[in-house]
Amino acid sequence: MSNDSNETPRTANVVRLTDRTTLFLVDYHIWSGRKKLRAEDLQMGTALPPDALISLGSKKICNPDALRVFHRNKKRVERELLAVGTRFLGGYIVPDERAAEVQAEADAITAETRAAAEAFLADYDRHIDAWCAAYPAWEAAIRNAVDPVEAVRGQFRFRVQALRIETAPMIGADTLAEDLAEVGDGIFAEAARMARGLEGAFLGKDALSRRALGTFRRIYEKLDALSFVDDRIDPVVRSIRAWLERVPKAGPIGGGLFLEGWALMRLVGDADAMARHGEGLLQLAELIPETGDGADQAASTESEESASETAADEPPGADVPEPVTAFDDLFADVATANRVAASASPEAEPEPERSPETNPGTTEPDAFSGTTPARPSTIPPPEPPEPPEPQEPPKPQEPVRPNQPEPATAQDFWF
Repeated sequence: MSNDSNETPRTANVVRLTDRTTLFLVDYHIWSGRKKLRAEDLQMGTALPPDALISLGSKKICNPDALRVFHRNKKRVERELLAVGTRFLGGYIVPDERAAEVQAEADAITAETRAAAEAFLADYDRHIDAWCAAYPAWEAAIRNAVDPVEAVRGQFRFRVQALRIETAPMIGADTLAEDLAEVGDGIFAEAARMARGLEGAFLGKDALSRRALGTFRRIYEKLDALSFVDDRIDPVVRSIRAWLERVPKAGPIGGGLFLEGWALMRLVGDADAMARHGEGLLQLAELIPETGDGADQAASTESEESASETAADEPPGADVPEPVTAFDDLFADVATANRVAASASPEAEPEPERSPETNPGTTEPDAFSGTTPARPSTIPPPEPPEPPEPQEPPKPQEPVRPNQPEPATAQDFWF
């Protein structure tokens, strides 16, 4: 009984996937334009063949540029299938509701490729002649390896097949279930490859360009189309959709939406992060950067705007206080000490003017008047005040704190 209960979810997943998807096989066979390099090819010239003519033991008998269109169109078909599907069993599984439009696009590209092949075969001889003219020293080696045009035509084949996946009755569902168990991880890996280059749209910026939104939308469309394949895909789809619905219809995306987009970039760029987010082990808020180039620039812009608004609120002509330094307090103490010293010393009285003919210290009579001048007063003049005792220069000490000034005199600040 327990064995049946363990197999039921896996069997249900197989039925759900096979009933709702179409398997596309891309069968593009392209003529290589190469032949095996033989020993006699190297003896035909005195020098080694150029790298453009030989590569990895083979020689090119046609210009590779003439064949690039076929490889390019094959990549176009694969991109169309991967846009809404994922790799599976050597092909691509696509939801049935998108299978018709994918088939139409693949058929259009295939028809274009077949027409290009017919044009190439029509000019096949001209392509060979042009290649021989480019390397005349090796013309014989090239022409000896050239195949007829009809043989080359058989080397071209272009088709895209749409198939239905079913399990043979004699084979248990476990074989297919094992392959389907890895489909979800493969889808996350493909989405992460699509997100390459998104990081450059965020680093060093404070707003997201609308061009980057195209990558987010392509990832969303792919995951949304395949959300039924794995239960872990739907939470990722809902996170992307919730952000895309809130971005503005025009202009750059900044502020909180920019930071949220940054978190989504880190989410879809990491297959393991998408898987853990789908399992509920990783929240989108955990991926929002706390600091970063874009976040720092946004904060710097807000600080500049705040500073400019504060300056605008100040009335014109308002006095801006200058910063006070320790030297300002020191010079203020010196000026205070000088004023105290000047008020403590008595003002010197002006000395009276004396006539040059008068000598107040003599007692001889005046020759003209015959009178004896008065003797100088015996009262001694007042003694000048004693100068303050000299003090030793202050010893070096820590600067006096502005809030606790010490009493100072003029000699304390003698220079």
